[in-house]
Amino acid sequence: MKLLNKLQSLKKNGDFKNVLYSLSSYFVSPIVIIVTTPILLKTLGSSDYGIWVLINSLINVLGISNFGLGNAFIKLGSEYASDEDDPRFGQMFSVSFTLSVILAVVMNVLALALDTTLFPLFFGHSSLDSILPVIHLVGGVVGLRIINSVISGSYMAKQRYDINSKVNIAYNLITSILFTILAVLYKDIKMLVVFLFISSILLLIINAFIAKKVNSNIQYRIRFSKSVFVRIFKYGVFSWFQMIISALNNQADKIIIGALLGSHVLGYYSVCMQLAMKIHEIPAAASAFLFAKFSALYEGKKVKEIRKIYFRAFLFKSIFIIISSSIAVVFAYPILSVWIDPGFASEHAFLFRVLIISVAIGAFNVIPNYCLNGTNYIKLNTVLSMSTSIAIFSSIFVLTPYFGDLSTGISRLIGIPLVIFSIVYVHKRILTIKSNKQGENKIHDILTETTHA
Repeated sequence: MKLLNKLQSLKKNGDFKNVLYSLSSYFVSPIVIIVTTPILLKTLGSSDYGIWVLINSLINVLGISNFGLGNAFIKLGSEYASDEDDPRFGQMFSVSFTLSVILAVVMNVLALALDTTLFPLFFGHSSLDSILPVIHLVGGVVGLRIINSVISGSYMAKQRYDINSKVNIAYNLITSILFTILAVLYKDIKMLVVFLFISSILLLIINAFIAKKVNSNIQYRIRFSKSVFVRIFKYGVFSWFQMIISALNNQADKIIIGALLGSHVLGYYSVCMQLAMKIHEIPAAASAFLFAKFSALYEGKKVKEIRKIYFRAFLFKSIFIIISSSIAVVFAYPILSVWIDPGFASEHAFLFRVLIISVAIGAFNVIPNYCLNGTNYIKLNTVLSMSTSIAIFSSIFVLTPYFGDLSTGISRLIGIPLVIFSIVYVHKRILTIKSNKQGENKIHDILTETTHA
């Protein structure tokens, strides 16, 4: 009976649902890709399938053109989301929605104006000719995703990340199945691009309907406010820098390894890194909702709750990192043997262990990172992240000729001071403020200081 009551309470627990569905969304996409990739590759052929991969990669790269608008709205909107009658949430949404529409229009204009200049850099002239009639739709997809980031942000600001995960799970499953069916029936890459554009429109409409259900006071209208724009810009530009840093962190090491050691080394390095990064990606996905939660609690001066949630999240995350990385290090050989083959495991198990350790150390910064971004320390967090990334990849470039592929794992240890500093800084500047009148005044001073900075 007690177990049933506990399960019932978990179902109603918002944080539990956010974690559960975020993890579900994280694991569903790779499974779908594993199933559909062989079919698409066989049906389209290696050339057209390569173009399809490039199109999706290009959309993801151009996605950083949202200038951090979605994250800025989640952060600032969460400050007013708890009060249903507060008109500032609706105002913040309308201005953010307007900015997203402007950015979407700009992306479409650029796609039309630079079609023969920009796209050949990615596809080459010969490949571009086969998809030129529909390549402009890429700009449309990017624009729709920018608008969608604000619309979905309206319920994510209310800490309903579970809704976003459910929508993404359904969208990825349905579109992947339909993409595969269309590829089998028509064997035409242009048809896939057109359907990608149509599905993006449908996703936007569905999300708009859901957002209105969750927040009845939001309005899809064009509105501009200079003061609101300045607040969005001040936060959004640093969130945008963090997106760029994150994109570089995911690709820069591969570019350096490929350039200095060749495609063969890049191949086995990417395989090992792909698995090692899960130790960072899983807790990052599971705790993403804490960004909005910390933002709302900090605005409400609820330091005691921030402290409680932070330490609990840090504990669970630390347990996961320690257990998963220990298992991966100890069983590196059998893991790689089963996943790839024994020969691969014999040659690269040591590299895998080094990468596991370096990634695991960096993963301890996940919760402090969300806490700093949610409590108005995004400028400091951005500077620290950028400095550390520059140091790490400069080190990789210098050490690779001497240590080969191991240089990537060794160089990532440079991030240890960032992790330690972030943990200590959060503890001293945020978590140790007492929940009394003096503490509230101190928070007010910090909020005023960071807002006007």
